[in-house]
Amino acid sequence: FNYRKPRPPKRGSYFYAAEAGVPIISCFTEIRDLKARENDQLREVSYVLHVLDPIYPDRNLSVRDNSFQMMQRDYAQKRQAYEAAYGKPLTYAFSDQDIAGWDPQ
Repeated sequence: FNYRKPRPPKRGSYFYAAEAGVPIISCFTEIRDLKARENDQLREVSYVLHVLDPIYPDRNLSVRDNSFQMMQRDYAQKRQAYEAAYGKPLTYAFSDQDIAGWDPQ
């Protein structure tokens, strides 16, 4: 299923980016419901890729500290993009609207 909410990040990619001294390219995928039906339970969807600000490691921090800082900043950017795209605060209480296109007849 097409889950709309950003999942909490894992530290691995941020660790390797910090270790290599390269940025993370932060992205958020917005999923929009279309009117056309895919089947009895789902509508077709379209995707909008939002490329957010790159996140650079801080040369004054350790690799470990950088990885946590980069991960937290990336999640904050994705949270902000979610709230701007869907016009509501991000919570993890489940609703049917969390599954893009879900519309059982």
